Amino acid sequence: MLPAFTELKGKADTLIFDVDGTLLDSMTVWNQADTVFLNSRGFQVTPDYTEYVKSVRIEDAAIYTRERYNLTDTPEQIMAEWNAFVNQAYCYTVPLKEGAYDYLIKARAMGYKTACATALTRRNVDAAFTRLKIHELFDVIVSLEDLPGYPDKSEPDIYLHVAKLLGSKPSSTLIFEDVPAALQGASKGGFLTCAVWDEIGAGSSQTWEEMKSSSDFFFRMWSELSNL
Repeated sequence: MLPAFTELKGKADTLIFDVDGTLLDSMTVWNQADTVFLNSRGFQVTPDYTEYVKSVRIEDAAIYTRERYNLTDTPEQIMAEWNAFVNQAYCYTVPLKEGAYDYLIKARAMGYKTACATALTRRNVDAAFTRLKIHELFDVIVSLEDLPGYPDKSEPDIYLHVAKLLGSKPSSTLIFEDVPAALQGASKGGFLTCAVWDEIGAGSSQTWEEMKSSSDFFFRMWSELSNL
């Protein structure tokens, strides 16, 4: 379980958060976008497809989708269709997970450096964060699209980049993620890790148990942390 701030302070001074499925309750939006897109072309979403696309840049997801299903659509056309579907949700409806705002406020009050490292496009991050008025709660926000040479979160590159921007050491930086591959990537970089439950991110109760056992900390809901 994630310890109270007073106990955590001795272990970490920097907190880096994923966005989709960790701070935002948004993974169902992407699942719907995938379902609508593939169904319109005669295909079904499968668990292994979701497992891959949820942790990579949208450009790589589009290339993968085109090649996997032998589509005539270009990657640019695929991305445009996805973005048209999801951007409305980020602009108008996608909520913060319950309790996430309070946790961020407390972290800032306790003097933690806070940042985001996300596979979400900058356009969608800005749309959601502007509506939710939370930009000011982060020292740094980095998207994978800001780092063309770093294709996904299965390697620690994006976390190392954010830590360098903040002047933080991996060993005293805690990464919050809801996807197994991302937690593994952070661990490779020597970061502390916290598994965050999300129905789509975890995928199954067995995967969640594996995420818990391989992470330094874990919790299911931000609202559980209200007394920290």
